[in-house]
Amino acid sequence: MNPAMNSKDGTRSSPLFIIFTTVLIDLIGFGMVIPLIGLYGRHYGATGVQLSILGGIYSMMQFFFAPLWGALSDRVGRRPVLLISLAGSTLSYVAFALAPSYIWLVTSRALGGIFAANISTAQAYIADVTTPQERAKGMGLLGAAFGIGFTLGPPLGGIASVKLGLAAPGLIAALICGLNALLAVFRLPESFPPELRLKLNENPAANKIRKKWFSMHQLTQAFQKPELRVLFLTFFAVTFAFSTMEQTFSLLFQSKFGFETGEAGYRTGLVLMVAGLVGALIQGGMIRKLVAKWGERRLLLAGLAVSAIVMAMFPWSPSYPLYFLIVLPMALGSSLINPSLNSLISKAATAQEQGSTLGVSQGLGSLARALGPFCGLLTFAIAPEIPYLISSSIYALLLFFGAQWIRESRKTATH
Repeated sequence: MNPAMNSKDGTRSSPLFIIFTTVLIDLIGFGMVIPLIGLYGRHYGATGVQLSILGGIYSMMQFFFAPLWGALSDRVGRRPVLLISLAGSTLSYVAFALAPSYIWLVTSRALGGIFAANISTAQAYIADVTTPQERAKGMGLLGAAFGIGFTLGPPLGGIASVKLGLAAPGLIAALICGLNALLAVFRLPESFPPELRLKLNENPAANKIRKKWFSMHQLTQAFQKPELRVLFLTFFAVTFAFSTMEQTFSLLFQSKFGFETGEAGYRTGLVLMVAGLVGALIQGGMIRKLVAKWGERRLLLAGLAVSAIVMAMFPWSPSYPLYFLIVLPMALGSSLINPSLNSLISKAATAQEQGSTLGVSQGLGSLARALGPFCGLLTFAIAPEIPYLISSSIYALLLFFGAQWIRESRKTATH
């Protein structure tokens, strides 16, 4: 931990507070744009294949470029990389807002993915300014930022598209991100001073542990452990299942109820706001008590069961207001699955393997978030129900094999 950064948590000058607000502001802008991607693609006449490319290009670019930003932050520090990331994201939002064609939309999303270094660098920043005992609390702040950002962002983007025009969400997101970059110039201190950078880069073992991105070597090493292999495959499948239908919400509402592009974005934002509030409530307070009482494995199976049912039901609702009820179990399922699975992955790795294990899970998650929208938007063009049935089927299969795996693990533990 950097001694210079050793200020008390909870104060406005705390580095944790600063990095939290930096990420939160950025995620609000990000959340404004996400529900509109498929709608805007269709607005410009994109085919099913073109929509799938548009939906997956951001995460694909993030998958390839995250290692470069991570390596750069180890050499030049976290602050410059965060500033570059915020500036590049601002440009991508401007390009998205002013897009005159489908090709321009794809280019803007690719640019956003290339500069999407803020979350992984923020994790490294938190690792710099916290002790191991405080690490979980610091990382929890990022989870809170995600919950708040994806609660406020979608409805704000939807309202802006209806009241101010289709370019407004991208321009407002660009303004938010640009102001965030400007604030970071003045208020975000460096967490990783030159002497520590030099020491880390001269220590191959420490450097390897600290890196938090995907590599084939890390994947091969992690998959040698049977428990981690099962958990990683589950993590990939869960992320793929959710991202398969995630970007089709607004398209589903538009096709079912005949909303215009801006109206569909607005209605989607309201539904996602409710889901975000429920998810934040569960993950922010209830999950600790539930884990203490039932354990991660039972909660994981419960979340898979709930998700399998609700995804099968999702495309068949006869009215828009009913979706405010349907997203409640959807949010519950995700809120049980994700913390439980992340906790199991962490517990399955040794203290020396935490960094590389996180790198593998993040890499697999990015790959799943690239392939999921590609599959979902492509199959949505065939029939709107297909992405949700695919998602439900994946959850159901994971529930079946997960129950078998847990049963076998218990038998092995008793012998």
